[in-house]
Amino acid sequence: MKRSAVCLGAALLAVLCLAGCGGSKKTGDSTSSSIDASKYVTLGNYKGLTVTVPDTTVSDDAVEASIETALESKSTTEAVTDRPVQDTDTVNIDYVGKKDGVAFDGGTAQGYNLTIGSHTFIDGFEDGLIGAKIGDVKTLSLTFPENYSSKDLAGQAVTFDVTINSISANIVPELTDAVAAELDAEVKTADEYRKKVRDRLEKSRIETAKSEVYANLMTQVQAGSTIVSGDELPKDLLDQNVETEKKSFESSLTMYGLDIETYLKQYGMSQDEFNDQIEEYAKNITQQQLLVAAIAQAENIKVDDEYLEKRYEEDSKIYGYDSAKAFREAVKKQGAEKTYRDSLLAEKVEELLFDNANVTNPEMVSWK
Repeated sequence: MKRSAVCLGAALLAVLCLAGCGGSKKTGDSTSSSIDASKYVTLGNYKGLTVTVPDTTVSDDAVEASIETALESKSTTEAVTDRPVQDTDTVNIDYVGKKDGVAFDGGTAQGYNLTIGSHTFIDGFEDGLIGAKIGDVKTLSLTFPENYSSKDLAGQAVTFDVTINSISANIVPELTDAVAAELDAEVKTADEYRKKVRDRLEKSRIETAKSEVYANLMTQVQAGSTIVSGDELPKDLLDQNVETEKKSFESSLTMYGLDIETYLKQYGMSQDEFNDQIEEYAKNITQQQLLVAAIAQAENIKVDDEYLEKRYEEDSKIYGYDSAKAFREAVKKQGAEKTYRDSLLAEKVEELLFDNANVTNPEMVSWK
């Protein structure tokens, strides 16, 4: 279950996202494996590279912290009337924010529920309410951070008049067998749940370590190789990457209810500036793809049909498809069969680099 290819992963995920969202426009079929990469890349050394594997050990504290986060999702609230606000309480408040004595836009609300310690508001706001009682009116003198999104408020001194309407304590349950079963229907006891959390964290850290190691190796190979740049890059492949990155970015914006015009306006960026940034990113991706293809050609690494079918089966489960056939059809619908095959080729190249690397701490390699 390998998820570490650094060269084609973003492009592939963009394609899969579009497939999942019902998109149907093809992204093209000019991919790195269909190009004679030796025309564009002079390979440096890619064997015997030195790399250190990050520590993948999962501590007991990490397990308990993860469990605590899960338990907080089952927390309940209990009204408090006999004490002031404490950390982790939820307070219902009215507030008015003022700059130079005048209320500013977006700084006023009534009946807002705020959890103390959630860091929802700017520094000093939540801490300033600790110790207040129901009915108290607190005036907080604060300063917005320099990098605040609103230019009118960034770095500015303001005051907030805050009224405490009510206080509720958040009651987090203990991990019992019954609570464990509520958190995960596949377990029956607290011990089983704790073990499953540890296993999940270990798997996550191993995958992260693999990604870091493989990216490190690819960076070393790229630094020691000569790859064409700019106008010398294969135009069809570059154009496809530009189009894919645009689609991916615009798809991400729709998740937040934004379109590209709104985004550009918010960040004071012109369409030409945005296009330039996308093109530079696409050029980097294209260079990485050519590097992978050059190593694959030098080592005669290929993705045969048997391996391809095996990965369709595995990845259909990872990406939430009902079957390998459904996943294959989604990839085909986007015209991305070659892009998918190239992503698998990139993983094989990364594995070759790692198999031939000098690992300084082989005892940390837990995925072989």
